[in-house]
Amino acid sequence: MVTMLLESNADVTVANNNGFNALQHAALRGNPSAMRILLSKLPRPWIVNEKKDDGYTALHLAALNNHTEVAELLVKQAKANKDIQNTNLQTPLHLAVERQHTQIVRLLVREGAKLDLTDKDGDTPLHESLRHHTLSQLRQLQDMQDVGKLLMGLGTQGADKKSSASIALFLAANGADLNIKNKKGQTPVDLCPDPNLCKALAKCHKDRASGSQKNNSNLASLVDEDENEGLDECMVCSDMKRDMLFGPCGHVATCSLCSSRVKKCLMCKEAVQSRTKIEECLVCSEKIARTLFKPCGHMVACENCALLMKKCVQCRESIEEFIPFIVCCGGKARTGNSSPFAGYHVRDHGVNKLVKNWNDIKMDRRKNLIFLCGHGACQLCGDRMQECPMCRKPVERRILLF
Repeated sequence: MVTMLLESNADVTVANNNGFNALQHAALRGNPSAMRILLSKLPRPWIVNEKKDDGYTALHLAALNNHTEVAELLVKQAKANKDIQNTNLQTPLHLAVERQHTQIVRLLVREGAKLDLTDKDGDTPLHESLRHHTLSQLRQLQDMQDVGKLLMGLGTQGADKKSSASIALFLAANGADLNIKNKKGQTPVDLCPDPNLCKALAKCHKDRASGSQKNNSNLASLVDEDENEGLDECMVCSDMKRDMLFGPCGHVATCSLCSSRVKKCLMCKEAVQSRTKIEECLVCSEKIARTLFKPCGHMVACENCALLMKKCVQCRESIEEFIPFIVCCGGKARTGNSSPFAGYHVRDHGVNKLVKNWNDIKMDRRKNLIFLCGHGACQLCGDRMQECPMCRKPVERRILLF
């Protein structure tokens, strides 16, 4: 529809009754497909920076409402002005920091947004980030070793994603000035609510200023964890976690409550033929299934258990490819490893033991031997086991099935 209207010479600069032109309205609603079409057919490139009566541009609106994909299109494709200010002299970075939209903050900073521009009150984004804290965030600052944890918190999928302390450290680590005073004569450090956070800010700023290659590379690697932040939220309601696997595309885009309303996958637009709720791992029953098997399309095992498998535990089809959960959500897999399941490692002693027990199990025979715990294996493998490879209980008796 948008393409047809533009081909009929529709004017994208015309504003509606609320003062939004087409570009600004697409940014307000968070519509990346419409934004992509509008940007590809803009008659004049300066339209991307056109302001409303209150000085808000399309990038301001995307930053304010946490529409990361739209903001990325505006910054990278349309080359929108990242430092443009509204009537309150706020930049898109001011708004993203104020709302604690960590992914937008990361995008703007990495694309070269100025960190020390001031608003009408003389506040920089760093001032703004230090106004909002929760007690749980401040408890993380018990000692200087927690600086790295807070930086990692900028992009992890924990319960408290909106960490203003993480944003403040991220800005300081990227060169934000700690000594700029606002119109009340306050520096960012004056607004700092905790002495340990003040020390952490100073350390990040010092490491940046000294040009320490080791520290900078460590900070960069920690902040890189932000790449996939927010991708576990339902794309429809944004309140629940994604837990519904669409078939046949294999994407995870919504929670189970919203999935029934989706007829086409929100990520690839392919018709949804099946919906499967993601449950706990069928092997260990301790973690949620987080690995998609190809070509069968089942997600029935956690990362650690999936490493042990050659066949799907549900349909017994051979596994040709492992797809991490975050990739099914539209994120990026971890790199730096040639394994088909790169980045996922067996971390605990119990799973290491499980690997040892399963070392000779190829999962290519029928299960015809049951242990008292209820789990089983084929007779050839079961006769060699001293403990169950699934629940790790000692094997006291073996029952052969006929």
